[in-house]
Amino acid sequence: MKLEQLGPYRIVKQIGKGGMGAVYEAVNDDTGPDAGNRVAIKALAPQLAMADGFRERFEAEIESLKKLKHAGIVRLYGYGEQDGMLFYSMELVDGPSLEEELNQGRRFDWRESLQIGIQICRALKHAHDHGVVHRDIKPANIMLATEDRVKIADFGIARLFGGAQLTTAGGVLGTADYMSPEQADGLPVTEKCDQYSLGGVMYALLAGRPPFQAKTMPEMLQLQRFAEPEPVRRYAIDTPDQLDRLIAQLLSKDPNDRFPNVLVLSRHMEAMEKALSRPVKPESVEGVTTTDFPRPTSSLSAAVDEDATRTLDAPVILPQETSMGTAHPDLYDAPTLAQPVEPAVKSTVKPTVTAEKTASLLEQKPTFVDVEAARKVTHFTTVDEDARRQREQNRGNPLVLAAQLGGLLAALGFLGWGGWQLMKPPTADELYSKLCRVVTNEGVYNLSREDASDVESFFARFPEDSRTKELQPLREQLEFQEYERQARARSRFTGAAGLKPIEFIYFEALDIVEDNPARAHSLLQSLLFLYDPNNTVVDFESAKSLSKQFQELGDPRLLVIARQRTEQLIKEIQELKSSQLPALQERLAIAATIQRTDPAKAGLMYQAIIRLYGDQAWASEMVNEAREKLR
Repeated sequence: MKLEQLGPYRIVKQIGKGGMGAVYEAVNDDTGPDAGNRVAIKALAPQLAMADGFRERFEAEIESLKKLKHAGIVRLYGYGEQDGMLFYSMELVDGPSLEEELNQGRRFDWRESLQIGIQICRALKHAHDHGVVHRDIKPANIMLATEDRVKIADFGIARLFGGAQLTTAGGVLGTADYMSPEQADGLPVTEKCDQYSLGGVMYALLAGRPPFQAKTMPEMLQLQRFAEPEPVRRYAIDTPDQLDRLIAQLLSKDPNDRFPNVLVLSRHMEAMEKALSRPVKPESVEGVTTTDFPRPTSSLSAAVDEDATRTLDAPVILPQETSMGTAHPDLYDAPTLAQPVEPAVKSTVKPTVTAEKTASLLEQKPTFVDVEAARKVTHFTTVDEDARRQREQNRGNPLVLAAQLGGLLAALGFLGWGGWQLMKPPTADELYSKLCRVVTNEGVYNLSREDASDVESFFARFPEDSRTKELQPLREQLEFQEYERQARARSRFTGAAGLKPIEFIYFEALDIVEDNPARAHSLLQSLLFLYDPNNTVVDFESAKSLSKQFQELGDPRLLVIARQRTEQLIKEIQELKSSQLPALQERLAIAATIQRTDPAKAGLMYQAIIRLYGDQAWASEMVNEAREKLR
């Protein structure tokens, strides 16, 4: 039977369908202020309303979704029931989903991916601030609206279905391509699960495929729990290294290795976008181009094999006992979206407890209440009506007024107590612990002026504390960093001509340390060979004693920090070599194979290797091999 009307909405056409129901475009035929408005209606399959506990979960999720009012989230307008069918109306987005764009062959460049990631983070922050975790961030749930804006859809759907062992005809709930390891492992869902899924989405935008691919659901769950994805730069070579590392951090198996929250993540991405977009600096010493970050060119346009773009559509649901009868149920696993399950395919991975457990779940049957007992009622309520009714109920209610007054007094008391706590100076133990945490988390090269103020406060207030000796090197380091900031500011004002020799070489190396750590290491090492051949400037004390001898050359403290940085860079270069060399060797092998049938194409690959890695010392062997092949 064709559906023509749901509540006040006249159905125009069906725009989507899945195992859990269908989505329709509709028009409000009411006579009120919303008359004529176009909306999207999600109508849930009638059998779901009869499933044990589903109706209570539906009502609880609607209560949570009413709180979400953000430009980056598809807005909920109203909800209701008609002839046993639960449905809700929401904002209609005139635009495709990211999944549709990817399926059409579109590849997003790093700027587009960062912009989309930033917008998603802002929307997720609003949801997380209201206690709502999406649980199923994936390209299909992210809509492209006008003016390059994105909107997240299907908030609440994951939790609505995730707590029950429901199946549909031949299907189960959930998709696993972007599922966090915690969800795959049946652990409680937190805000950091959304970070993992966002990392998978950004990976797919750049690479044209999700981080993992598998033929069976148990295999995919194993990959999400234990496997490390290949670097996204393998599929999108124009991706800046900083963005590659950020995505890898989001896809960390341990939630503690991800970002503290999406606000910190969004600010990090905003700063990265700004830094990566800075103009390229002119060439300097020995023709080295100095940039703060790698200079991107364009998105990778090479086609990806059909196998590489195929995603795993088979869904999953993991068991979790929970009570869904309250507005704020406990956390539980939350896969989403129902899809038909294909005939079982033998897994290619070694069976594990989780794989066997999941496989057994695919055969579980749903629990339904008596069909005849389900009430066939028709009603529809808008979110605005709910809010207005609540305000009217609260107006004049003495209990509500008393509660509001009590809340106001409590808030004032808390603010007063908080102000006193903020004004109270920290103890020696508190200051020392804070400084230790900062050094551990940020490293000695990334300390701020606030950290310097804390160090000076410790020395001024607790001069007799035995830990002042331990903090003395840190104090000197901060003094040097302040000098370094002043010297950088002076160099920008006067130009290179205003720098002394040691300063010129040191800041030249510092400018390229992110883009080319091997070249930066070479410059710093040469600086030490030239101006401190006898290794006499070993610490800040010796640097101060030699300051007069170095008066015309520059501050000798730069030599001390240059020596420290060379040691740090050696480790970084080794890590870079270990992570990048295997992929480069593979490209060389592919080029050698292609050369037999298409020498011109192989030549282009060799030239690309030389152009991209020619100034990287760690890749010299591979670059020389490419040059030899060209000859």
